[in-house]
Amino acid sequence: MKKHVKECRKVCERAGLTVLKVRHGGKHLKIVCAQGLITCGCTPSDARWIKELRATARRLARNDQAAPAS
Repeated sequence: MKKHVKECRKVCERAGLTVLKVRHGGKHLKIVCAQGLITCGCTPSDARWIKELRATARRLARNDQAAPAS
């Protein structure tokens, strides 16, 4: 589990997100970033989880950059 959390944190940081904390809630990890919240499965059964996490992290980072600073 510790390795999975490290990988999730690393993916988010590579996408340009600022990870504040990682919470374990039920069957999902909740990755709390300064830009928003990302959820991913705690027990990934296949290789798709990493691709889905990367896509979600990139999408969140892109949306944060597009939002006007107030």
